[in-house]
Amino acid sequence: MQATLLVLAGGESRRMGRHKAWIEVPRPEGDTYLLRYVVERLAPAFSEVVVSFAEPEQMEQLVPYRVVFDRKRSAGPLAGLEAGLLSARSDVVFAVACDMPYVAPQTAELAVAAARSADAAIPRHDGLFEPVCGAYRKSALPAIVGALDAGNYVAHDVVMDLDVTWLEGLDVAQFESLNTPADVERFRARFSTRR
Repeated sequence: MQATLLVLAGGESRRMGRHKAWIEVPRPEGDTYLLRYVVERLAPAFSEVVVSFAEPEQMEQLVPYRVVFDRKRSAGPLAGLEAGLLSARSDVVFAVACDMPYVAPQTAELAVAAARSADAAIPRHDGLFEPVCGAYRKSALPAIVGALDAGNYVAHDVVMDLDVTWLEGLDVAQFESLNTPADVERFRARFSTRR
């Protein structure tokens, strides 16, 4: 697809106790880190990959992808979304948090296709949605930049101001995040049973 995969890796990871991007996770060809696992799962469908960090200090190691940093410090995922949209070579960006390893490639492709006729396409279930897993067009940038400049860092608020295509009926389990060491252990266990 002519679209950019944006992996958001700028979170503070308070509950995990360490930066999530660098947590070791299994894969058939040998262990890797969570950020790379998420990229390799989704990247084949995209023409470009961008990773956003809040600040350079979060890069514990070099990554083989284009990297961008937040313009606004401590502004949450909205700042990473802004950085990714500003730097993307494509009009449509699929954003996903680096701690969401279950998101299916088909979901990313569905969101990108749906976002071509809206500002964003975001999965929604039971009235809830996750702004860090969805496709955004560059047409969403004015609302995002405006919110950040006004000091509103709540991504949910900004999404509600956009023209959004809601993606319903998707498997909710794929939107689970790895927030604690126990979540990581469950992911590792689930992965090992699939081998």
